[in-house]
Amino acid sequence: MDALAISMVTIGAGMFRGVTGFGYAMVASLGISGALMLPALSVPFILFNDLMLTGFTLLDRKHGSVDWVAGRILLLSGLCGALCGGLLAARLDENTARVMVAGVVVLAACVALIRNPPAWLASRPFGVLFGFSVGLLLSAFAVGGPLVAAWLLAGGTQRPNIRGTLAVFFGVIDLASLLSRLFIGTIDARLMGLLALYCPLTLAGFGIGYLLSRRMAPHHWHRISSAGLVLIAVIGLVQAIHALLIV
Repeated sequence: MDALAISMVTIGAGMFRGVTGFGYAMVASLGISGALMLPALSVPFILFNDLMLTGFTLLDRKHGSVDWVAGRILLLSGLCGALCGGLLAARLDENTARVMVAGVVVLAACVALIRNPPAWLASRPFGVLFGFSVGLLLSAFAVGGPLVAAWLLAGGTQRPNIRGTLAVFFGVIDLASLLSRLFIGTIDARLMGLLALYCPLTLAGFGIGYLLSRRMAPHHWHRISSAGLVLIAVIGLVQAIHALLIV
């Protein structure tokens, strides 16, 4: 039953990412972390799948232009955060990690619902702060990306560059997070077997979602994205409360 549930979650998360262009980690974290996999295993599993899907995003050159000025700010601070996140994850017990994962998912979903962040967020200090915070959160819990997206949407770069800049940032931070976990010895030996089994399903879900998105009107995309984020936030809040009650 666990194998079937993980298959359904990773296909669904891949489809959501294919349709909306974001959200794989949030959906996968809600469905996998805790009941189906311990965070020590689920986080690198999600990071690897997210890294793989980010590669496909970068192949889309029409929507993949990168602002390297903003990118450097995010990458330098994000890499520092990723190192700290790996060390933090190694010191968390399982119950605390479950609470933190659910809580960060709620925060990320709520931030992602903000379509027009205030312009004052676009300053460089906020870019450094958000880059570091997201690097830490991604490395420790595999979620948190919308915080960086909020900085870029506020004016950290021009809108045509947002998707490509985010893809580069997430790709580098995901890879750094995986390497930091490997270096400090927190990668579960079962990870490679799980990736070999479920990565094809993730790609299948992503492909289906991408094809659907090509046929979708913009207003339908906004409705699906917004409804999905609200549902993610509600489920994450329920999971966080449940996790707190059993700690």
